[in-house]
Amino acid sequence: MKVAIDIDGVLLDIMVTYCKIFNNRYHTQYVKKDVIDWEFFKYWEISEKEAFEIFYDIYNNSMGVPFIDANAPDIMKKLRNCHNVFIVTARNPEYEAPIVKKLNYHNIKKGIHYEDLILLHHKPYDIKLSLDFDLYVDDNPNLVQSIKKMPKKKLLLYDQPWNRDLVLPENVKRVFNWREIEIELVCEED
Repeated sequence: MKVAIDIDGVLLDIMVTYCKIFNNRYHTQYVKKDVIDWEFFKYWEISEKEAFEIFYDIYNNSMGVPFIDANAPDIMKKLRNCHNVFIVTARNPEYEAPIVKKLNYHNIKKGIHYEDLILLHHKPYDIKLSLDFDLYVDDNPNLVQSIKKMPKKKLLLYDQPWNRDLVLPENVKRVFNWREIEIELVCEED
């Protein structure tokens, strides 16, 4: 099986860092649980351009972003024994070096834990589904409606505040941690 694993919201808990920077910049007190929409910036009364300036600052220095689950590296290594595992994320190519540095820091290495890193533009929000993958591990709520029309593909929706209000079709399953991802993608020899 060919598997696409997202970074932000699946490997890295980027919104924790995002809220800290946003609060410092705009004198607010948001926390991750306040991010209840993919386009949260509309409700926080800033433009998309301003919102992405913060993301770009984080992308340039991902070292301070908390890792989401300490089990992820071991599970990715196991999964790669029986699946073609790729990291697929909505980041411009200019941010490849900082993300590889962060992944390596958490012992997620190309050739051991994943085949390759694929960087895409962030719009359209469901651009990942145009790639040839059987299963996606992602937190993006915009993938749900689109993948519904692709019954041969499956999405493991990593639970986050911005994707909790969705009704999930049959080919989408909510997961809450990396152990649940492992169970869903168990290898026959396990």
